[in-house]
Amino acid sequence: MKRSLLYLIVLLIATSASGFAPSSKTNLKGTISNPQRDFFILKNMGRADTVKLGKEGGFDLLIEQVSANYFTIEYNRQSLVIYVLPADVVTLQAPGINLTDAKITGSSAPYCNFLIERQKEERLFQAAYPMYKAGTLAGERYFTARDSVRNVRLAALEKAKSSHDFISPFYSAEKKIYNFQMGLDLINYQTQSAKMGMTVMPKSYADFIDKLDVNDETMAYDAAYKSFTLNRASSAANQQYQLDSDKSAIHYYELTIDALCKLVTIERNKSVLISELMPQIIKDSGTADMSGFIATLERCSKDEKLIASVKKYAAQYEHLNKGRIAPDAEFYDANGKPSKLSDYRGKVVYIDTWATWCGPCKREIPNLKTLEEEFHDKNITFISVSTDRDVEAWKSFIARESMSGLQLHQNEAPGKSISELYIVNSIPRFILIDEAGKIVSTDAPRPSSGPEIRNLLNSVLND
Repeated sequence: MKRSLLYLIVLLIATSASGFAPSSKTNLKGTISNPQRDFFILKNMGRADTVKLGKEGGFDLLIEQVSANYFTIEYNRQSLVIYVLPADVVTLQAPGINLTDAKITGSSAPYCNFLIERQKEERLFQAAYPMYKAGTLAGERYFTARDSVRNVRLAALEKAKSSHDFISPFYSAEKKIYNFQMGLDLINYQTQSAKMGMTVMPKSYADFIDKLDVNDETMAYDAAYKSFTLNRASSAANQQYQLDSDKSAIHYYELTIDALCKLVTIERNKSVLISELMPQIIKDSGTADMSGFIATLERCSKDEKLIASVKKYAAQYEHLNKGRIAPDAEFYDANGKPSKLSDYRGKVVYIDTWATWCGPCKREIPNLKTLEEEFHDKNITFISVSTDRDVEAWKSFIARESMSGLQLHQNEAPGKSISELYIVNSIPRFILIDEAGKIVSTDAPRPSSGPEIRNLLNSVLND
């Protein structure tokens, strides 16, 4: 196979301690047998590269790195963490159905094999985790049980270090990872306990959590560090969120970013953590106005590239912000009669975007019918807009189910469909427009939300 050259620029972490000269190339090669797909993702310090698999799952690449470092192979919903020494030839043979059964050779093998065993042990611990859940052990007993797991792992690390002469950066990093893993478990235990009314935790919890250094730059990309730090910020944000009247997802993330930036002062770590959180923020916030979030982000971070990317993302939704005139989507009814959103100006309009093939959409129908009945004498129009491609299936469904409200299908012409104008990427999505034709919310509460949607409808009707 022709060898590909993959440049992974690895930032310097304790090069002098490792004793390796900078600018070394490591050969990572091998086979993923019985491959389920023809590529894997190789991740390192925030960078992700796609590595194509050749015939029978083979790969052969060069990595340019200046120090020994962690890499993660992500393949078919699996992940394998390895540790690679510079100027090494590392061969990996792994079955596609279970990467942790990999056989590895090369100078890096003892490190990789140690990590494989750690991953297996962590899976076993998580499988047994119910025995440690809130309510099964008192707080202090849980702390003691969890700390004993950490100590066993530290002892195994010490033994492996002596046997394989592990370099100090690896040994130091692994000790810190065990601590962050325990810290994360303690936070999770606290969260679960609080839900059960157990709000007082032993002093040992706070003492252990507080001593973990969230400003350790060498830990910035570690999964345990990221999970621990984000969960700690999230817990702090949630306390304030419960007190605030604004229950929107984007407000929760504003509070999370604010808490994160009070906790973490190192810019590199902040950028990594915020970038880790952004996909979830985007998913949960939908088309929400992100101006407040961006203002919080600008106060927190100096990462201009990150801020610019968030602004670019938010810009595509600005026309859907609260108070903007609602884009004039067009529809037609079961008889083909056309209409458009502006035809309903003068009434509050609650729109359900749905499809006959969408299970969650159909589960909202009974709640929507109830909501319509409650507000039938109010100045509000309920419109269900189908996004079905099979129009005949839509017609049959609304006739068979005796659908209430105004049943319409979107006009799918460019620039006219509700899916395009309102960036409807998932359904069901509910949209609320006031009497003046201005947007109240393009991601309004569902009918099944109970008091939440009823309070919102009443507030708009009474304005």
